[in-house]
Amino acid sequence: MGGQKVLPAHTIVVRNGVITEISPIAQVAESELTVIDGKQAYVMPGLIDAHVHVLDRSYAKSALAAGVTTVRNMGGFPYHIKWRHELESGEWFGSRLVVSSPIFNSIEQGDPLAHFRVNNPDLARQAVRDYIAEGYDFIKVYEGLHAETYSAILAEANTLGVMVAGHPSYDLMHKNLKKHGALRTFEHSEEIYDGFLGQTFDDSKAESAAQFFVEHDVALVPTLAVNHELTQLSNKKADYLQRIDQAAITPFARFIYEQTSFKRWLNASPELATYNREVDAYLHHLTRLMHERGVKLVLGSDAGALTGLPGPATIDEIELMVAAGIPPYAVLTAATVNAAQSIDMDQQLGRIAVGFQADLVVLNENPVSTIHTLRNPLMVIQQGRVFSSEDLNQLHAEAHQHSNWLLSVIRHLNYLIFG
Repeated sequence: MGGQKVLPAHTIVVRNGVITEISPIAQVAESELTVIDGKQAYVMPGLIDAHVHVLDRSYAKSALAAGVTTVRNMGGFPYHIKWRHELESGEWFGSRLVVSSPIFNSIEQGDPLAHFRVNNPDLARQAVRDYIAEGYDFIKVYEGLHAETYSAILAEANTLGVMVAGHPSYDLMHKNLKKHGALRTFEHSEEIYDGFLGQTFDDSKAESAAQFFVEHDVALVPTLAVNHELTQLSNKKADYLQRIDQAAITPFARFIYEQTSFKRWLNASPELATYNREVDAYLHHLTRLMHERGVKLVLGSDAGALTGLPGPATIDEIELMVAAGIPPYAVLTAATVNAAQSIDMDQQLGRIAVGFQADLVVLNENPVSTIHTLRNPLMVIQQGRVFSSEDLNQLHAEAHQHSNWLLSVIRHLNYLIFG
């Protein structure tokens, strides 16, 4: 990922999960290491999805089966820290987890079942310290936060040297937009449409938004896939839902969706369905405009928020960004180099380079010219561990084996009571 050239007939040498040599003629005795014959295949860095919601261990397996070797979980709970440790210990296999804090939101707008609701800046500062001490990797913020509270979270995180990612505070946008320059990533092109553009198709305001991102070096995570999902649900309704692999959605999540999102979008009026189509098209245009103006894009699918699953939704996001007019190589950069920067792992992940972790995807064709080849990886390698096509099929099968409904409820109640 250091350029668009393909390096033909090269050997990648991996020792202890780390790339130690890349050359046309590697100086390695065949008896020293296992040799994998690439057979004219292509190798690229493992994909990174920087915006997912891992609702079950099965979701991390689903991601790895698709060549997504790392995910950034946006909306963490204590069980995510536990799963991260299990993955690091090799107790089971799935995408590497980078875990956000529980979502910070205001008391008025926050979800009492999922968000940490706070209006007091001092309490928010303490919560930042507590969550980082508990082992969360970074802080996630939401748009309902009051300006003073949002500012306090940014300031405390800066003091601790930890990143903040998420939605803008609409209150703070009106009072001091520049403070959002402390965000590592700005989540959702939809938030540009809502926040900067005031839900209008105003390209002049979009230009100002792009200038803000570039000036402050804030990356954008577009998440086109999730908006495309709700657009399809509201327009094609049950026909679209029937085509979804609903068995891969954890039962507890599916139950919640059936009572909320599915009900809302399946019952959408013709007027709302038309509006969703128009917004979806504009978000594609808006994302392409951001890229053309030099805004750094980071790939994120928002898998787990609706019908999309980590892994398949990641590839959906890649294809949607390409369909929006963003060059394939730029999209692959968003899913590797830029995504690695978004999790402070750009000296370990996102490139095939000496000293980097051996997170690799082996493909039939060159993804720069044939993006759809990402749908069927031949092999995935994570920290030097090889997952053959048979292993990937096994992971895909395990991605349909979820925690039961009761265990999922108990797991979350434990957070609500003791978190």
